[in-house]
Amino acid sequence: MAGISINEAYNHFASTYVAKENANVDKHKKSELQNVYKSIAKINKKSPLHVLKQDDNAQAEAVGIKERARFLKSQLESIGNEENTTLGKKSAVSSQPDNVTVEYVGKHQSNTTEFNIEVSNLATNQINAGHFLKPDEPVDLPIGSYAFNVGINGHDYEFQYSIREGNTNYDVQAKLSRLINKAGIGLIAGMQSDDEGKTTLIIGSSDTGVKPGQNLRFEITESKASENPHSVSYFGLNLIAQEPVNARFSLNGTEHTSSSNRFTVGNEFDITLKAATAPGEPVTIGVQNESDTLVENVRSLIDGYNNFLDSADNIQSTGFKNTKLVSETKAIAENHIKGIEDYGVSLNENGRINYDPQRLRDKSVSGPPKGVVVPLQEFAKALQEKTDEISLDPMKYVERPVFNYKDPHGGEAPSPYITSEYSGMMFNNYC
Repeated sequence: MAGISINEAYNHFASTYVAKENANVDKHKKSELQNVYKSIAKINKKSPLHVLKQDDNAQAEAVGIKERARFLKSQLESIGNEENTTLGKKSAVSSQPDNVTVEYVGKHQSNTTEFNIEVSNLATNQINAGHFLKPDEPVDLPIGSYAFNVGINGHDYEFQYSIREGNTNYDVQAKLSRLINKAGIGLIAGMQSDDEGKTTLIIGSSDTGVKPGQNLRFEITESKASENPHSVSYFGLNLIAQEPVNARFSLNGTEHTSSSNRFTVGNEFDITLKAATAPGEPVTIGVQNESDTLVENVRSLIDGYNNFLDSADNIQSTGFKNTKLVSETKAIAENHIKGIEDYGVSLNENGRINYDPQRLRDKSVSGPPKGVVVPLQEFAKALQEKTDEISLDPMKYVERPVFNYKDPHGGEAPSPYITSEYSGMMFNNYC
């Protein structure tokens, strides 16, 4: 396969079609989704009807700012929740974060001070890469109906499609890619070209590793119900380019395997394997003390706020009211970042927060000081509320003239999807 990296192609498709695994805000309970619906309905209950201007740049900026708000909320998730009222929640640290990252998820005092982990290999997914075909040439198969079967996770699925007069190889490959992605059965598909311009269909499993007693994640075969055979072999849908393997690693010298590169150790440490370690150079996982944890959490809070403000300030689209968003975000900081300069945290004239970690560490020798913890905790919660507001209706920052006001004397039936209609597939693949 000259000029193609299977893993790079798969990673591109995965980032396109699959929600981010580590984003806490992408994990929803049923009650949380009901609250989202109720919030949307409440917003639209008495809201006027707007007309959205045909400004693609402004619409793209609205979707982008929503995603940046979601990212900020993910950063705030471990800081502004009710369980973590001191900003001193224990956190874990990895001596080699490029190889292994860790998050402390324990709810009580840790019984583990530190441990070592050596990574032999990462868990990989299965990838099938088909034949490279000339994209503009007609499909060398009879016109008619076709079908193939996919066996995955103990289930069998049949995919049906048609080849019509004039269809090229690329037309059908693209059709199969869309068909597989829309099915939502744990497969990710996409197109890839080689140096000669020929195209192939790449199909990968969204899950890594293999289950006990199995060698593959999925299998593609011809369907007996197909009117025309040989489509699987023609496109090479069953050709395996990468077999799935489990991760192999050792904890304090004891060998382990995992079908995923992310797992929990002792219900305290959420481990993510990033790369194999060098022989004889294990990664040390430990727990930070309270002052170090406080300093790290405050740094994360301030960096998240400053980066979000910078991203909003740098929007150039004339149809996007970034000054409104920037001023609202600055106002949150102005209301909470007061009187804590002595702890190394201050607000400058541009609305950014300056931070001196050593000064805060010196003030935290005997434990997290309430004088800085309480204002920052309230600041984090206020930012979370703002990110929720932006995610529900990012289009409030786009120029949108009022078209009509609702009848104040009429019924108040909500129009729950008006907001999401204009917000760039608001929760497109997250719910």
